[in-house]
Amino acid sequence: MNPLNMENDLEKSYAFTIRAWSRIEGMLDRDMFLKMEPDALFRALVGQFRPRPFHEYLKRYLYLKAGIRQPFHTVQTQAYLDIVMAAFQETNTPASFLSGTTRLRQSATNWLTRNDVSRDAVLLMGFGLYMTPEEVNDFLAKALHASVLDPDQPREAVCLYCYQHQYSFAKYQQLWHLYETMGDQLDASRIEQNQPVNRPASQIVIAEDTDLLSHLLACRKNDGLTPAQIRARETYVQLYQGTLQMLSRETSSRPGHGPGMVEKVLSAYAPVSPHGNLVSRRAIGTLADFARRRVSRQQIHNILTGSSLPSRYDILTLHFYQQSELCGTETDRKKALIRFMDSSDSLLTGCGFGGLYPADPYDAFLSVCMLTDDPFAAYSDIMEYAYTDLNNQETEQNP
Repeated sequence: MNPLNMENDLEKSYAFTIRAWSRIEGMLDRDMFLKMEPDALFRALVGQFRPRPFHEYLKRYLYLKAGIRQPFHTVQTQAYLDIVMAAFQETNTPASFLSGTTRLRQSATNWLTRNDVSRDAVLLMGFGLYMTPEEVNDFLAKALHASVLDPDQPREAVCLYCYQHQYSFAKYQQLWHLYETMGDQLDASRIEQNQPVNRPASQIVIAEDTDLLSHLLACRKNDGLTPAQIRARETYVQLYQGTLQMLSRETSSRPGHGPGMVEKVLSAYAPVSPHGNLVSRRAIGTLADFARRRVSRQQIHNILTGSSLPSRYDILTLHFYQQSELCGTETDRKKALIRFMDSSDSLLTGCGFGGLYPADPYDAFLSVCMLTDDPFAAYSDIMEYAYTDLNNQETEQNP
């Protein structure tokens, strides 16, 4: 029996998305919105759009999928722990991909109490909690702020295949073992030997498994990045080059060039060390989650040279800058916002990041900026306030 009573209903989106849209629309409908000073906008953003820790996202998912009737805020963590334990035991899913000694109760407790978890933990939950591929992708994109399942990355391709066919973790282990122990040529006889006997659909399953393993062996020959990762990097490079061109046209007096110029303009608000370098993210003492998404020349350099891949925030920031400049003096701010949201959603989805998510504080921050008369000026002013009014913030947070 499925202890979660799965209905595969993604429309509720765990209520976070619906509330976020309502808050953004509510700000637009206020007559005083366009007259709000940066400090007021900052406080509104911090007060209404907070980062959702992983455990809260997981609990909301379990609450809806298990059909719990009592008020959400009254449900104890132990109730969710019981649901996770029952589901993982029912599906015979371990607590780790690597070790059979990892205790399920300890892992489940961590998932239900921590602000962040590993990508592997979400992949395991896909098996243990009867998730569909769409639900796993929702967790990856919205709870981890990461890329969705990559069908060209071997482990994730096998997981995706199993989620699609509602196969158990045991099937994943079988397929992964076949993949790891096969040479460069497909051995169809080994695939057939690993199938259950006397099953009417066995030939169909063998054919589907063969197609999957053929795909994985082809991916093995493609050293380096997967197609999705290549698209993300190419998209970022195009956005970076377009941003440089826009900055160069504005004025010839911009300081620096290349990554340095982009940092100086897009992170002009961020504190710097005596040597002129941006203060480390770890040393940033602001209560605003979105203020930690600032742009740095080292970060840009790493992406351009291939030593790191762009995050969804790297791509979204450059896209926002270009959209804020292109909207010019357009008076219909709602139209500008919709255009930004639609283009951002398309851009992020194409790069494997699952689209714009208004419940994410940074996505909400950029969207609210697009509603103002001068989006990039609002972006810079609000960011500056996030760094310079730390004492007031801390006092309000800890009265």
